[in-house]
This record gives sequence, C-alpha cells and structure tokens, in this order.
Amino acid sequence: MKKLKLDLSHLSTPELSPWCDRKHPENNNDPRGRFQRDRDRILHSDSFRKLQYKSQVFVVHEGDFFRTRLTHSLEVAQIGRTLASIFNLMEPLVEAICLAHDLGHAPFGHTGEEALNNCIKDDGLIWNANAHSLTVIEESEIQYFTHTGLNLTWATREGIARHATNFDKPVEEGEYTTYKQPSLEAQAANIADLIAYCSHDIEDAILANIIYIGDLTRLDNPLWGECLKKADKECKATGQIWQEREKKRLLIKRVHRHLIDFLIRSAFDNTRSTWHSRRIKGINELRQMDSPMISFNSEVRNQVDTLIKFMIENVYKSPIVERQNYRANLIITRLFDALKEDNKLLPISVQERIDNGANRMMEIARFIASLTDKSATDLYAELFEPTGRSMGHLIE
Repeated sequence: MKKLKLDLSHLSTPELSPWCDRKHPENNNDPRGRFQRDRDRILHSDSFRKLQYKSQVFVVHEGDFFRTRLTHSLEVAQIGRTLASIFNLMEPLVEAICLAHDLGHAPFGHTGEEALNNCIKDDGLIWNANAHSLTVIEESEIQYFTHTGLNLTWATREGIARHATNFDKPVEEGEYTTYKQPSLEAQAANIADLIAYCSHDIEDAILANIIYIGDLTRLDNPLWGECLKKADKECKATGQIWQEREKKRLLIKRVHRHLIDFLIRSAFDNTRSTWHSRRIKGINELRQMDSPMISFNSEVRNQVDTLIKFMIENVYKSPIVERQNYRANLIITRLFDALKEDNKLLPISVQERIDNGANRMMEIARFIASLTDKSATDLYAELFEPTGRSMGHLIE
C-alpha cells in the first residue's frame, strides 16, 4: 500500500499575523500554540456541547446510534486531522475549523434552517448557518469578563465563514472574502465534512432500514461498488465468527470505513496532481487560485454527487424523514410567530438587544437557532401544549 504524504507545509497557515490576529489582544504566555487554543476553546464552549442534541439526519431521540451534529463534527475532525497529517498542514487549525463548522446550525438539521429562512425572508433577510456560526463564536458565547465570544484567530474565523458543501453556502461578503480561496486548512475541513456525511449518512440510513444495500448496488456507482466489494470479501473471510445479523451490521460498518479511505486517497491523488502541475510558490498565490487545491477529480466528484443525489431522493425525502421535517417546520414556524407576536416570551438578554436597536426578526431567528431539538420541542410544548409545569424551561 502506497504511503500518502505530500509536504505542503510551505503553503500551510503560519502562527503569525495576520492569520493569528484576534479581535481582542491577549498575552501569549500560554504553552499551547495559537490554533491549539482556538480548538480547545471551541471544544469547551456551550455551543459545542449543544450539538449533542441537534439532528444530523434523524432526530436525536430516534436511536442511540444515529449521528448527531456532535458526533458528526467529531468524525469530521478525525478525517480533517488525517488530511492535515498527509499534507503536513497546521493540524490544530484544521481541527478547530472542523469542530466549529456546525456551531451555527439550527435545531432539526437543514429543515430547521429552511424554516428560519422562510420566517425572515419577507423582511429582506437571509439565514446563513455559516454567518450565524460567526455570530456564535464572536457574540453569543460568554466565556470572558472582558468581552463576548471566544476571541478566535482570524484564520479559524475565516475557515468557519468559508465553509462550503452541497448544503452549506460560504459567507459572500466582508473581511473573510478577501481571497478567492480560503486556507489549505479550511479546504481540508470542507472536504472532510463532505467525506464524513457522504459516508456516515449512508450507514445510518441502511441501519434504519430506510434504504438497503441492494438499492445502492442497483445504482451502479463505482465508488460504492468497489467499497462494498472490499467489505464483502472481508466478511466472507471471517468464517463462523459472526452470526448473519452481526455480519450485516459489520458489513455496513466496513463499507463506511472503505468509503472514507477511498475518498481520502482520492483527495490526496488529485491534490498531488494539482500541486505537480501548478507548483504554487506561496500562500498568496495559493489563495488566488480559481478553485481549491484540495479537491477530488471530476470523476470521483461525480460519483460522490451521485451518491448524495441518491440520498436526497431516497433518504432525506423518504416518508419517515419527511414526517420529521414536517414536524420540525411546524415547531420552528409556530415558535417564530409566537415570539414575533410577543417579545416578552423571549429571554431578557434577547429583549435587551432588540430594545437597543438590534434587528428584531434576526434576533428571534438567532434565539431559535440556539435551541437544540429538545429545547425547541420543550418550548413548543410549554407554549402550545400547557401542562401543570409552571417554571418553564431553561432556554437561555
């Protein structure tokens, strides 16, 4: 097996100004590096912990083993670390961006974001999860006496703002759009996210019996077919160690792992090819490229997009997920309407921001986005399904 290694350290983000600039000056007597501090602050933040109760595809209470936004973020970070290692990039920066990339997501996955966008669009506003992630790390988090936010470095903030996948749009204006391309670390985080959800959403859907192995086999996708072939070969070599039920579950897990491995290797091969053909000399030249350096070739990208299209049509739009989505849309829309009608239902801190001139509709949307699936459902029950409980819910 060939060793994956391409030294792009001369194009990685250095721990120097302006990449390491923070909005609030700090002393630098911490033994950790600048990006290590960013990573640790994200890991210990309130918003990161909340991800354990935010849906990835299936709502959190549907099963103990389905991915949540938290476990998804951890898997993205693991893949990101691998990419950072094989390209000799600034690993703590990749990890920080990966861990933070979903902090701004609303409850109930992308359905929640679509519902929020529908609630505010008539006021000329647009909901962007990446923009809200910046709000979370710069304003919402309360960790210091002297200022709001986590006070992360510019490079980490840029990576969060420029996060881009099939379902996430990068911020399109402001200080983080100075360059055509974000850092290599941000590019690694973007492709790590794609690899993670492309592979683990398939595993979750098969284990939930929403789709079956045969459905994907009939798709005749070379990427899936090759990974299944490898897993099946391993399965047949186990003899009588596992019963058939355990073999099926293990087969899916092995396909998942082979998908990750294949896509990491594909990203490596294409990035190496791009590097040899372009020979980018420095960071500024890298950032003026017309397309990311860390990427798949067109053939692999088409295969990935085919899998994602299959998942959209057969999983994300399946009856069970559509019912979850209908419920999610109802909860968020009714909450928004109630909070818009009566500001006094909002936490005091949100009321004060509105009284001080903050955009009322956006503040309501940001508050709802801060909720988890559970706290949004609890607040809905408190407002629309009153019970004997009189103290309300802890939602601040």
